[in-house]
Amino acid sequence: MISLRFLGTGGLGSVRVRNKLSKEYRRFSSLLIDEKIIIDPSEDVFELIESFKLDDLLDGVTDVLITHSHPDHFSVSAIEKLAERKAIRVYASASVKQDVIGLKNVEYREIYSFALQKIGDFSVLPLPSNHFADSKDEVALNFLLERDGKTVFYGLDGAFINPLAFEILKEVKLSAVILDCALGLEPYSSASVNHNNLCAVFAIRDILLASGSASETTKFVISHIPTSKKAAIHDALVTAIGDIPIKVAYDGYYIAI
Repeated sequence: MISLRFLGTGGLGSVRVRNKLSKEYRRFSSLLIDEKIIIDPSEDVFELIESFKLDDLLDGVTDVLITHSHPDHFSVSAIEKLAERKAIRVYASASVKQDVIGLKNVEYREIYSFALQKIGDFSVLPLPSNHFADSKDEVALNFLLERDGKTVFYGLDGAFINPLAFEILKEVKLSAVILDCALGLEPYSSASVNHNNLCAVFAIRDILLASGSASETTKFVISHIPTSKKAAIHDALVTAIGDIPIKVAYDGYYIAI
């Protein structure tokens, strides 16, 4: 079994509602895997732990994966907090190298697209994402994680799937697919070069099913969801999805595969 807990499901610019326990309150997107690997931790994860009274949740974290350097995905202070009482490894591209090297109890490991990593019991393959980073030389990453025959694709941030990454995905059997839906129910716009809307999520699912890499047992989840003080976006997405088996994540959401 692989456990997946969503510590945040929002993005930069999200408008946060008053109730921190609401499905409409979205911290910066972050995922905890088997309580050992964390993707894109921010200061928000510590607030979630306090709000949800999950005091020991991060005690076993040994490894950190960074998708890219945007401030809603990369936080030096969060890495420092994770490393206060133990050694951790940080896997990230060279774009954040100078920010991480020299931090107490932190071992930096540079990663590249298509360069397989062994992290504990997991094989982790960084894949290029369709997402513009701050540096022209930086490639934003998605991750393909595998253990014991179960495979998870983590696709935040990204607009659709990078064609080079898709060539890899066609060759694997996906147990779970986590996709960006930062545009929510909005139509395509200039923002579509960086993120998906729900229609794009539907299309990605259809393509993965048609390719044979996904099946009816594959769990699809959307994250990196917009927030509004005037609309219940979570419920609107659930309604729009209808009977299609795609789950709408929220902060604290947990699944096991």
